[in-house]
Amino acid sequence: MYEVFISYSSKDKTIADAVVHTLEECGIKCWIAYRDAVPGVKYSESIIAAIRETKIFLLIFSENSKESRHVKNEINFATKVGSVMIPFRVEDVVPDDSLEYYLGATHWLDALTKPLQNHILRLKDTIKATLSHEVSVAPVTNATNTTRSGQLRVVEAEYLYSKGYTPLRIAERLVENDLKLYEGISELNEGSAEQWADFIENCPDYFCYLVNEADEIVGDWSMVALDDETYARAVSGDTTENEFTLDTTEYICFPGVYNGYLLNMSLNMEYKTLDNNLKLVDSFFARLLKYAENGIFFKRFCVNVFRRDQQAFYKNFGFSYVCDNKEFGKIYAMDFLPYPSTPLFAKHAELKKLYENADN
Repeated sequence: MYEVFISYSSKDKTIADAVVHTLEECGIKCWIAYRDAVPGVKYSESIIAAIRETKIFLLIFSENSKESRHVKNEINFATKVGSVMIPFRVEDVVPDDSLEYYLGATHWLDALTKPLQNHILRLKDTIKATLSHEVSVAPVTNATNTTRSGQLRVVEAEYLYSKGYTPLRIAERLVENDLKLYEGISELNEGSAEQWADFIENCPDYFCYLVNEADEIVGDWSMVALDDETYARAVSGDTTENEFTLDTTEYICFPGVYNGYLLNMSLNMEYKTLDNNLKLVDSFFARLLKYAENGIFFKRFCVNVFRRDQQAFYKNFGFSYVCDNKEFGKIYAMDFLPYPSTPLFAKHAELKKLYENADN
């Protein structure tokens, strides 16, 4: 049975072979495409089957693999099925935004100095230690993989109330998720459950939730609206989320143009797949459309970002880094008027038309 899937660029075959030789010499069976792909089976099917069946996804990261479309597809699928990822960097290159999004939270092993074999031996020890803790780090079962690969549902507060949630319990769950996801965050930047319960109860349209099959909240986006003065402070890094209350924010109700502040747009790590992220983003655009149909538009948005992978997410969204927050995090911002011309925004034709009419 194979234990490690080797993801690499064919241009780095010599390094990949050295890794495979060292690992298999100590009894760790590796799957590598040129040797182990099943004859007569489509190459992509062999890759998918091997990633599913192995416990560890080992990425040999170099300039070559960074540019490889096949490697990116393998990373995406490994993330989708919950593989344990170990990136082994053999050149001093930085992941681009699309790779950073999937790999930013993983622990990298660097092999940037000679001799390479010393680093491969360290890699071997890391993999042996990981396999020895198989119960805690192995990929989840196929049943759970079904949930992670796209069975999350977008719901509103009313649905959660029908399942026994209260505004406070919803807020407590959101805070719990954030504290697990954002290492180093404090109540200054997180706010309190009581604070957000007030918003959830009185301004339900500010929030949207993703739940799993057990109706647990595993992802969400949320926002508030700020007056010009408060937004200027926020975009300069001079506010913290614990300052936002019903009294200090604007009420999004009547037609007009608002300044948006994204409190959150995230998923718990175990549910962070392409399908689930698209559901989260699409639900946000659906809310923007609902607002726009009622004459409510956003001139701009800013957000405080706490993780490297989310920096990549927001940059791909269209946000740009502005400054560091005074307490913790990095402030990103973007204009929504005039309507952005990026592919993500362009695909929302109805929203685009409404925003362009509002801007004239």
